Amino acid sequence: VSAPIAPSPVPTPGLAKRMKKSKQPLQVTKDLGRWKPADDLLLINAVLQTNDLTSVHLGVKFSCRFNLREIQERWYALLYDPIISKLACQAMRQLHPEAIAAIQSKVLFSKAEEQLLTKVGSTSQPTLDTFQELLHKHPDVFYPSRTAKALQLHWQLMKQYYLLDDQT
Repeated sequence: VSAPIAPSPVPTPGLAKRMKKSKQPLQVTKDLGRWKPADDLLLINAVLQTNDLTSVHLGVKFSCRFNLREIQERWYALLYDPIISKLACQAMRQLHPEAIAAIQSKVLFSKAEEQLLTKVGSTSQPTLDTFQELLHKHPDVFYPSRTAKALQLHWQLMKQYYLLDDQT
């Protein structure tokens, strides 16, 4: 029986080069291609609203289908990777104001916002004025770009799924 040959402690030069090249930059460039500035802005606003990456994964429609791990990795990259953060901020600043408004209209509702909406009775026939008054009374709770129409539409969805306080 012959003794096994011990692997050489020094890798071949070509292999060492390939190993060094494939570490970090590949991940950075991969993310830059899939994550659009609109996705980053939507991710940031949604997380600030819900404080929950799982809710963001389930409730937000991005330009690409991202799994929960990719969303978590992007969030942490935006927070802690200075290169990605800087590039993403520069790209988001270049978004057109109309695109920003469209993105902000897609932001998820927070628990506090939904809690206020559940107080509007399901048997009442609330008008836009009802929701405008709600916005006016609680400006600290509602996302700044919320409109009375947006509140009304979300309230109708909550009513449809029996999520209001006076529904069983």
